[in-house]
Amino acid sequence: MSDLDITDHVLAELRSAVDIVQVIGEHTKLKKAGRSWKGLCPFHSERTASFTVDRDKGLYHCFGCGAGGDVIHFVRQIDRLDFPEAVESLAARFGVKIPMRASRGPRDDRREKLLEALAAAQRFYAAQLAKPGSRAAAYLKERGVSDDATHRLGLGHAPDSWDALLTALSPGYPESLLAEAGLIQARSEGRGHYDRFRDRLLFVVRDDRGRPAGFGGRALSAEQEPKYLNSPESPVFIKKRLLYGLSEARDAIRRKERVVLVEGYFDHLALLLAGVEETVASMGTALTPEQAEKLRRLAPCVVVSYDGDSAGRVATRSALALAFAQGFRARVARMPEGEDPYDVLRGEGAAALAARIEQAPDALDWLLDDVAPNEAGLSSHEKMIRVRSLLEVLDAIPDRVLRYEEYRKVARAVAVPVEVLWDKPSRKSAPATSRSPGTPGNVRVLSGLETLGVERRLLQVLLAGGEFNSLILRTLKDEFLTDPMTRRVVAALKEARTGSEPVDFQRQIAHLTEDERTFLSGVALEDCPEPTEKSVGQLLKNLEKKYLERESETIQREIDRAEASGDAAELTRLMRRKDQIQKRQNLALGRASRLKGRDVSD
Repeated sequence: MSDLDITDHVLAELRSAVDIVQVIGEHTKLKKAGRSWKGLCPFHSERTASFTVDRDKGLYHCFGCGAGGDVIHFVRQIDRLDFPEAVESLAARFGVKIPMRASRGPRDDRREKLLEALAAAQRFYAAQLAKPGSRAAAYLKERGVSDDATHRLGLGHAPDSWDALLTALSPGYPESLLAEAGLIQARSEGRGHYDRFRDRLLFVVRDDRGRPAGFGGRALSAEQEPKYLNSPESPVFIKKRLLYGLSEARDAIRRKERVVLVEGYFDHLALLLAGVEETVASMGTALTPEQAEKLRRLAPCVVVSYDGDSAGRVATRSALALAFAQGFRARVARMPEGEDPYDVLRGEGAAALAARIEQAPDALDWLLDDVAPNEAGLSSHEKMIRVRSLLEVLDAIPDRVLRYEEYRKVARAVAVPVEVLWDKPSRKSAPATSRSPGTPGNVRVLSGLETLGVERRLLQVLLAGGEFNSLILRTLKDEFLTDPMTRRVVAALKEARTGSEPVDFQRQIAHLTEDERTFLSGVALEDCPEPTEKSVGQLLKNLEKKYLERESETIQREIDRAEASGDAAELTRLMRRKDQIQKRQNLALGRASRLKGRDVSD
């Protein structure tokens, strides 16, 4: 959590002071084009300018790759910063002062105390590791870990004692706080506490600001169970959001424009010793959507380097699906059967391990090798199952064009027409997810083909602000809208505003997802004619007409089923409902006939 007091007032002042054309113009050449500025997109390669910046609205949008948002979002994407970092960077440049949070609530104070206790524990464990005769130090030396790597990662040793940490920290921290931090746990008989980590090598897990948030403990004896023990969930240790090694790897990830993903602590250590500094670990569990989204804000490419056994390959396919959903370019480093990166380091050396990362094949090539749909002796049914398991991973790709291209590659590899694969009944829709800039052919914002033109035009009127907004928001019913994205955005606008003032994107709809905000920037920056009362009225009538047609078709299908089943009561109810819809259709038709001319087509 940032200590900056980033309020709505501060953001309004920042947006007023920042010139979005100036900021973006430092990354791509912009030329004036009417009310907007146009240039080549800085997020993907293109020859024809499809990137638009609107100074008055404070928005940018690329109609080629779908990247879009406000100036803060642009700085986040171009410099790969988190939100507070981007705000602080722009504020420093344009002379906007951001106050520190003057007062902290009880929850903030508790979090800070937890972090202080965890930092004190990390210092204690590091001091124990440095003591002569430390079992953990001997274990690290045996495994070839240098003192430099030990200090760099802040490794530590939990001594073989029931209460060494508790005794060391209890004068400054109450037992209730140490227990909440996951450092100690209650005795089974209900009296007192004992250290959670005992006789273990400790890896420190840091938060986004580099502060100790928890620990992972590796057993030092074969009989000790479990082999790895992590801190429990706490207000500061939320495992699905944290990645081991991320705070140390952040700069290298940005510099190399890729992230190497491993499963465990020693795998991370192995890659670090091999000079691959852009490595993070998911701490022995499956990659989560939250972790994948966090990584995608830092780099466009991921190299998955999981274990070479069957479980590692299954985990790799799962990680690839999440990576595809985030728009990553993905590759997979091949590990020998049954070996992990640390095994490769010990057996083949650092240079060989680094080479496996550099030579990692494209994800689809790896998938084809792993699934082996053309393996000799397979029955047609077995081949079908393997092909479908491969396509299930590719189905996570949100962009239809990119997903289709991957399907074409699979089709060539398995000698099955792409139309057969693409139209398979079991194909799932790609999961809704935040997209990142730079993915060619990105999303619906390109042309609105997946959004009814009428719905999109109404959105444009709403986002421009004006005298017709109150009419639209008062008349437009949620059920008139067919596109889920449009429905969510309109609902947010209804909740956020009631007057005719222009939308303050950054404040009023800041709670929308990145996907929705990108969609909005595309709609808002499209060229469109000035609305008139007649054109807006016709838009609303068209939407109502389409809705009633859909309702009528649905009711007729239900009537047919009721007649077939002989359900007289249900049939009576449905006929009454159909009559009501017919009356509404006649009424709407009468109103429409009184409107002279048409501004949009159905």
